[in-house]
Amino acid sequence: MARIFKFGGALMKDAEGIRRVASIVRPYAYNPLIVVISALGKTTNALEEILQLAFDRKETELRQSVSRLKEKHHHIIDKLFEDSSLCKIRFAALFEEFEKKLENVRDDKYYAYDRIVSFGERFSSLILYEFFISEELPCVHIDARMIIATDTNYTSARVNWDKTEKLVKSATVQLFAEGKFMLTEGFIGADISGNPTTLGREGSDFTAAILAYALDAREVTIWKDVPGLMNADPNRFDDCLKLDRISYHEAIELAFYGASVIHPKTIQPLQKKNIPLLVRSFYQPENKPSVISDDNSMDTKIPKIIVKENQVLLSIQSKDLSFIAEDNLTTIFDAFSQHKIHINLMQHSAVSFSICFDYQQSKLEALLQDLKTNFPFKYNEGLQLITVRHYTEDIIKKLLAGKQIFLEQKSRSTLQVLVK
Repeated sequence: MARIFKFGGALMKDAEGIRRVASIVRPYAYNPLIVVISALGKTTNALEEILQLAFDRKETELRQSVSRLKEKHHHIIDKLFEDSSLCKIRFAALFEEFEKKLENVRDDKYYAYDRIVSFGERFSSLILYEFFISEELPCVHIDARMIIATDTNYTSARVNWDKTEKLVKSATVQLFAEGKFMLTEGFIGADISGNPTTLGREGSDFTAAILAYALDAREVTIWKDVPGLMNADPNRFDDCLKLDRISYHEAIELAFYGASVIHPKTIQPLQKKNIPLLVRSFYQPENKPSVISDDNSMDTKIPKIIVKENQVLLSIQSKDLSFIAEDNLTTIFDAFSQHKIHINLMQHSAVSFSICFDYQQSKLEALLQDLKTNFPFKYNEGLQLITVRHYTEDIIKKLLAGKQIFLEQKSRSTLQVLVK
């Protein structure tokens, strides 16, 4: 049975990180293994900025940003290889393809996003493949666009599970039999016409789960720069606790509310086939991982805190102060769906409907433009959404001390508060 390893871009921000990836992979390289990788650190952000500059026709800034992106990858290549010439030749060919695609960006922003931003993973897979081969690791690169089949819902493509399963099995059977492992890109796939698609921001975790599902894998391991799955962000809170094990259900709840360690779509395919998800320390790989499985014995023992920054609260009313009824809600939800805005929290009263979501300037402006013809509204930016699973009154007091509360919801197991 195969193992699936996923390495995120933050771990591969420099040559030393890539060397560490190789050292972790080496002991498993001659057994069935798939290595899923993200774009190198901050590359996705850079590509998003480049795409926006292309749309805005800011030619000087665009050329500068493209040049910085190339230099960043060249710098890592130079640090990795004693003789970097061959890798640079292959990288140059791929980068030229990127620049040509950038020159022909369509007005369809979602299509263009997938076409351009997907190059981040393609750049990193080229570099890692060349490095693995230079380290004499038995690696075969399989382009994710050849094995992850999706629809045309660009930026958040839906997987064709039956077709993907057949493609993955076909791609791996021979190379596993030959004692080789597979390297592929996370986050990206392709539609029926071969156009690149993406699975949603931070979707490399989901790719790992898709591959595990297709192969009935023994386990998926997500390598992180923290000791494992934590009950809160150690960069934000003192005395964080490592969660040795939680259930699939609890992990889905945490991912839904915004836990950054797990992509929201990752858990369901693993749960369907009872495949454990391990979260391991990239810097201390010998340490015990956090395990997500069907074991729920520890779910309620430790409170878990999730904080999402840069939130918007949009409060919508009807024009004549009549009830916000089903027809109004349909119009509102259609607008959110059209602009691909995920709702983090909502609250309904007789004459208003309040919605909390992540701030993205272009999407917010387009949404408000659509809504203003039918609804009066007001909104606040720069808010913080705090979610606590299995809360205690003591934790609530500490978290909310000195905060201005804009919205609050509480159930038996979960507290959500929007504050400033």
